[in-house]
Amino acid sequence: MPFGHQRFARRILTAAAAALPIAAAAVATPVLGAASADAAVTCQVTYTSTQWGTNSGGFTAGVEVRNTGEALTGWKLTFTFPGSQKLTQGWSARWTQSGNRVVADNEPWNGAVTSGGTLYLGFNGSWTGSNPPPTDFAFNGVPCEVVVPGTSPSPSPSPSPSPSPSPSPSPSPSPSPSSSPSGDVPVDNPFLGVQGYVDPDWAADVESSATRVDDATARKMRGLEQTPTAIWLNRIADVIGGSGVTRTLKDHLDTAVEQGAGYITLVLHDLPDRDCRSLVSNAELHTQEDGLNRYKAEFVDPIAALLARPEYRDLRVAAVIEPRALIDLIVGQYSIYPCDQAAASGVYVTGIRYALDKLAPLPNVYTYLDAGSAGWGGWDENFNALTNLITDTVRGTAAGLNSLDGIATNVADYVPLVEPFLTDANQTVAGQPIKLSRFIDWNPYLNERDYAVAMRTALIAKGFSAALGVVVDTSRNGWGGPDRPTAVSTSLDVNTFVDQSRIDRRPSRAAMCNQKGAGLGTRPVAAPAPGVDAYLWIKRPGESDGAGGPILPEGSDRLLDSTCDPNGSLGPVSDSIRPTGALPNAPLPGDWHHEQFVMLVDNAYPAL
Repeated sequence: MPFGHQRFARRILTAAAAALPIAAAAVATPVLGAASADAAVTCQVTYTSTQWGTNSGGFTAGVEVRNTGEALTGWKLTFTFPGSQKLTQGWSARWTQSGNRVVADNEPWNGAVTSGGTLYLGFNGSWTGSNPPPTDFAFNGVPCEVVVPGTSPSPSPSPSPSPSPSPSPSPSPSPSPSSSPSGDVPVDNPFLGVQGYVDPDWAADVESSATRVDDATARKMRGLEQTPTAIWLNRIADVIGGSGVTRTLKDHLDTAVEQGAGYITLVLHDLPDRDCRSLVSNAELHTQEDGLNRYKAEFVDPIAALLARPEYRDLRVAAVIEPRALIDLIVGQYSIYPCDQAAASGVYVTGIRYALDKLAPLPNVYTYLDAGSAGWGGWDENFNALTNLITDTVRGTAAGLNSLDGIATNVADYVPLVEPFLTDANQTVAGQPIKLSRFIDWNPYLNERDYAVAMRTALIAKGFSAALGVVVDTSRNGWGGPDRPTAVSTSLDVNTFVDQSRIDRRPSRAAMCNQKGAGLGTRPVAAPAPGVDAYLWIKRPGESDGAGGPILPEGSDRLLDSTCDPNGSLGPVSDSIRPTGALPNAPLPGDWHHEQFVMLVDNAYPAL
């Protein structure tokens, strides 16, 4: 198939991944459903669970429900926890728990389900003792077939009885997922049905911190060591080897195959003059020094050649392409590091097009272009400019808009998925809309989930396929711990109301270097919301964003970046007295930051 998977036919429905195996149950005889009395109900369920902790801990679950019966106008999913699990938070349904019994009722926007349609629901929970999966799923009171990951579901029965066997209308056949999916058969969502690659180097860093803390915190940390994280390719040496590189791209790919991983997330981050030549970034390639040709020949070409090798054909590769590049072209005029040079040279757009042209044709590679975050791209002017720039950039590739499988948002940023006590920028306090507050500052997107889905919708309206997916980086946007608000503020001052109600505790939405008070966010999970392929840990938790002063680490030849200086200010991106919110004494970017990792674990939400 030319140009791989999306290409208007990529997103074939597949069963969800599961960290824990579950047994299949028989399909019940169709009966009338409670919420749609005139519809015959049959269903298939695949349960996903990613857990952490040893004798107790938390977990994130995904529940894929396929309606194999007649179309429904309303639904109710029920199941029973077989252990001590407790539901803490859910999405894409109205979740309740009584004893061990869990009920998920449809939201107003997803009550209608077509015959053959699929729902992607999810929740966070806690467990003690053990965390066995539920097996008694029922949809509108009818028991569902529970699909074991790695197997094909039973053929869907015809919604209406027929005197003679005849196939019922259904979508195109989908490949059954397995721990080693065939690279020749692109899938709807590369994160469904498979486990992610666990980077041994990140796990070793986590262990190094676990040896320095109390036993309770160490147990929490060690429970994270098998969490998939992305691999950042920040320089040519990360791909082909060189000074200071302990594991090249090939080493990571080989290790992923040895682990039996189904997917690996790679971040391409080496554009010439990247990050507007900021001090914290230390770009190795520059426009004036033939940087674009080196980017193509020494960085992108070797990556594409490796990913095309037959030994990796069964490994799904999610390629997140050049974080912040395009949004920097939009907001660079307000930054302390103007992007005039990169904008004038066109090097970002040309480099991204080249990367897409090389990676999109590979059937096992899924391309995700960075699309900023709510904190930078949410303002109407920025949002519209970014959607236009993404569209123009991708349209200029060999395959046009079909070369992109999805977008990535919040990469290495801190914007929370939801703001439970700030739900609408137009809500008022004492007659004043909260968007007038210093923190919101007229930005209509208060959380990352709404921004990510809105960006996807806007791009589809520009001509991208409705198959376009989204991944959101949730590695450091949890904002839990004792300072997390538990109720909406009662203040009548709009600034005080917002500051007391928001869970994002940064001094400004532009602050994004080693932020004080941040916590681990939702653990990686596939298909957590409609249109969202996955929540991922793209920024590796515990790695420094930049040297944090007030003095640089010993032996450094770098200049101090004021955005990472705890005594500095954010300058022209906000008012001059707005602090950076950065942690002190942070090491150089990419180095392990033990104190930050302890903070992230302590402030994790959902809690560890």
